[in-house]
Amino acid sequence: MTGDGAREVDAADQGVESLLPPLPDVPAAEAAAAPPVPTHGPATDTVTIQAQSRRNWGRVIGGFAASLVVLTGVGFAVATINERFHLSPQAAALSSVQDAADGASATVKVVGGGIATAHWSDDTGLLVLVTQRMPGIGVGETRAVWAMRDGAPVEAGTFDTDASGSATLVVDDWQPADALIVTVERADDMAERPLGDTIARIPTE
Repeated sequence: MTGDGAREVDAADQGVESLLPPLPDVPAAEAAAAPPVPTHGPATDTVTIQAQSRRNWGRVIGGFAASLVVLTGVGFAVATINERFHLSPQAAALSSVQDAADGASATVKVVGGGIATAHWSDDTGLLVLVTQRMPGIGVGETRAVWAMRDGAPVEAGTFDTDASGSATLVVDDWQPADALIVTVERADDMAERPLGDTIARIPTE
């Protein structure tokens, strides 16, 4: 093409090229070694989406399980504290003896029927006597407990049972002793030593 037509084509080409930014001069070898230019936004396929979803659900379920463990532990601790707080004095004393490092116990049969169990701890200075199915005694009588030390009795308290023969006596100034004995005494005339019949003898050495 010659003449005015050729000039119009050149002018058109020059107008388009003037709108494009100039390309840098890069050697062919360097251009071939350059990494590919990423497109806008990562390419995500179905497998990748599913894997990410599984990971996200795994985190949610793991966090939920951990929360349940924490809540269960807190609930157990609160229940334990609440239970200890509402224990009767006798139950609290028995729990202290059983939790003590030197806590000990012994059970014997009672004359006439029933059993008696002594729980004691020298470290806590507590002894708890628990009876079950003990027979009744006469009117005006009571059961007395004595700590035997070197053959000498020391009164440790008295108690009465309920209709089922059960009772709990707490000795809160307990000192080491050879044995604990239970006798039946006159309620209105307790002496400094046992005068009635011995119905139980529990070793506490």
